[in-house]
Order: sequence, then C-alpha cells, then structure tokens
Amino acid sequence: MTRPIPWPAALSGTFIYALRPDLFEKHTMNMKPVTRESVVSLREITQDSVLVVSLLDVGPGQDNLVAPNAFSIAQATVNPNAWYRAVYADEQPVGFAMLDDWSIAPARTPELFEGAPYVGLWRFMIDHRYQQHGFGAQALRCLIAHARTRPGVKHMVLSFVPKENNPEPFYARFGFERTGEVDDGEVVMRLKLD
Repeated sequence: MTRPIPWPAALSGTFIYALRPDLFEKHTMNMKPVTRESVVSLREITQDSVLVVSLLDVGPGQDNLVAPNAFSIAQATVNPNAWYRAVYADEQPVGFAMLDDWSIAPARTPELFEGAPYVGLWRFMIDHRYQQHGFGAQALRCLIAHARTRPGVKHMVLSFVPKENNPEPFYARFGFERTGEVDDGEVVMRLKLD
C-alpha cells in the first residue's frame, strides 16, 4: 500500500479553474491549435509562461500520480540539482518536466548505480487536453537525449506510484526497467544510457 501523496490539491490547475475560471480562461483563451505533427520542444519557464504552465493539469484518474506543476516549480527553484522545462508542442505549452541532475553536484551524488552521477526524471506530465497526441513520447525522447549529454551520467532513473493508470508501460517502451527498489512507496525504474 502506498502512502497518500501530500501535495496540496489547491495547487492543481483543475482546482484553480474551479476557484477562478476567469483567471484560467484569460490565460488559456489564446491557446494555439496543435496536431499530432506538432514539433515538441523543451523550453525554459519564464515570467510570461509560468502561470500557463502552472495551470496545466493531468486528467481524471491521474491525480496523485504527479505533483501539481506549481509545487514542482517551487521545489525546483530551491534545489541545485533541478533542471526543469515546459513541454511545448509548436508554440503551445502542453506539459512539464523536471530532472534531478546529479552531474551538477557530483560530490553530493548518492551511492546508487556504482556511485556514478545519474539523472532522475523527477516530474513529468502532459496536460489532459494534449494527451494521446504523442507529445509525451516526443518529450521523453528529448529528456533522454539531454540526459545523455550530462558529464559522467550512465543511468536515467525514475519512479512511479503503483496504482491504476500508472505510466509503467509507457516508460518500459523506452527501455526503462524495474530495479527491484521501492523508494517512499514508489517503484524505481532505470535506463542505462551507455
């Protein structure tokens, strides 16, 4: 049995929409159309994009599988190993990704995987309105490619909440395999990068 995730629901895009639909509509009314052919990129979050990225949310049944983006962005700003980006499809923000990059501070690297620096997929989400378009797969390819550029990094790791609708089959398609470890109730997977 996994522990309940303590992330405040008040930070989710769905909650903000219920509380302030005017704010949500103001920042989403200029959403640009996307198609399966849209080009996916990872972009820095700016003062102009932070609210829109914070309003992105997963779909029903996926809540409690990933922290709200606003919470993740707050964590990233105080963690020296955090590397975070908005996922764009063409010019439209459609998701969020955050890595825990231990090559940034290798002296602090935990003793995992032969003590080598690694990159952890800390947070990853695609907004419910943009799922089933292949954007998550394109974004994960970009994240894996980025991890391969990090000095000394031999592994990319992630964990998931083992409940219904979890993303294990998605990650397995990219070569991630279970390590046999469980971290704080989450199943750990690893991808060898060499």
